[in-house]
Amino acid sequence: MPANPNREFLLELSGLLNKRVKILMNNERIYIGVLRGIQDDSLNVVLADADSSGEYYYRVFITGSNIVEITLAEEPFDLSGLAGELSQMFQPQNVKVIEEAAIIQVFDRFTVSEEGVKGTGPISERIQKIFDKYKAQTE
Repeated sequence: MPANPNREFLLELSGLLNKRVKILMNNERIYIGVLRGIQDDSLNVVLADADSSGEYYYRVFITGSNIVEITLAEEPFDLSGLAGELSQMFQPQNVKVIEEAAIIQVFDRFTVSEEGVKGTGPISERIQKIFDKYKAQTE
């Protein structure tokens, strides 16, 4: 069991930020949209570009007490698959997947996430090319 289950829960939930989610309400209404914000004490959420029963909403603020279920509505990014590709170029000991942060570290200097590569220089450019190729293959 994790040392702090509440912290683990909030980490998992915050991992859904900026991803497309499906929210089932206690009145059986369903919203699908991009999760933009979470209030951790009440689990109130904000969805952007949301849809419910064919109606479009630019922003929807949902009270946490009305939420029955939140599910990811898109396929998650495969960090381990990308790490495998990076390991072929940079050797496995130089590539570390940090699941709880949803990142890959290369040479402990470059950070790769679903959003892209952080770092500069020739190695960063090589990582970016591998990232772009991998992302294009998986979409």
